[in-house]
Amino acid sequence: MIICLVIYNISIYENIKIIMIARFFIFFTLLFPNSEPMGTYCDICNEVILNEYYIDAWGNKFHAKHLKNGIHCNTCSRIISKELTGGGFKFNDGRHMCNLCSHSMINSEDLKIKSTANVLKMFDDINLSLNDKLFSINLVDRASLQASTYSISKHSKESIKGYTYFNNQEYIIEILWGLNQLEFEAVLAHELLHVWIDYNNIKLNKSKLEGFCNLGSGLVYDNYNLELAKVLNSSMKNNDDPIYGKGYQYMNSLLEIHGWDKLTNMLLNN
Repeated sequence: MIICLVIYNISIYENIKIIMIARFFIFFTLLFPNSEPMGTYCDICNEVILNEYYIDAWGNKFHAKHLKNGIHCNTCSRIISKELTGGGFKFNDGRHMCNLCSHSMINSEDLKIKSTANVLKMFDDINLSLNDKLFSINLVDRASLQASTYSISKHSKESIKGYTYFNNQEYIIEILWGLNQLEFEAVLAHELLHVWIDYNNIKLNKSKLEGFCNLGSGLVYDNYNLELAKVLNSSMKNNDDPIYGKGYQYMNSLLEIHGWDKLTNMLLNN
């Protein structure tokens, strides 16, 4: 199973209001060991498996040694290999991406603008209004993102993929350059809901806040008929974290009962 976590924080740093620090990191949390499978072959090395092995979220079977020694794609968490992913590569900033995920990287202004339009269209479809003049989005490398958040976050700088702050009457969203399109749009949708909440001066406890903003990520996943979207969506729904998991489950239950229009009106009029 793959889990996505987002850490939310509001603080004032040198007269700049920090709205959010996002840390999306993907890892194996549930693998399924089996003993002495007969006729089972490793999907990574193609050798027969004679004792314990693992099955990842994608159904790939492999020796335990590969989980320990393998290099994982920072997007989908698959072990990068010729057999599973057709290979992959390493960014200059140390991140790894498999060739399956690299086909839809957001690595240019044109692609960023297109994906931003995709997310805003998803919001329009649920009648959630967000003026695109309120915010700007910057694609940044990991070193720049780490430098920006170094003094305002105690979280692991290795896993930060984006953050949002308010300065000079504008929300500024910075997201890592080169994210997979689905991942980029999920991060962006989550952060834009933080912008919507803050702009409308809506007060929620941390669990409800993160849960509501995760609905944005869920909205993106639901708009794509991709296996990655299904895995990430399932993981988010089954996450038992008291804030990011339970909060999402609670807000998603309200969404299922009331729909987007009534839920957003409830928040605006609360």
